[in-house]
Amino acid sequence: MIRSGAMRYVEVTANDLQRELSVARSQPRHLAPRPKAPMITPRTGIDGVVDSLLFAQHAIEMFRRSLAEGSSRNCLDRLSNRLTKILSQARKLNPPG
Repeated sequence: MIRSGAMRYVEVTANDLQRELSVARSQPRHLAPRPKAPMITPRTGIDGVVDSLLFAQHAIEMFRRSLAEGSSRNCLDRLSNRLTKILSQARKLNPPG
């Protein structure tokens, strides 16, 4: 049965929240498996260079997207464009076949 007009207040401080968070982290209810990095054998030669450039380009793009509009983001955009041109030239060094 609920009484009308009956309100209860609870005071929760930052210290209370911090303590509860600490307890929750030290005694998790569920353990999620840690993701494993794929075991990739790096390629050698120009193929390895191309793979590394693609990885660098991806890393730059992911970081660039996290930035607000501004000079840093624009600079990373220019670097990514340069990597695209470098990749194009590197791929020409190793024609298919």
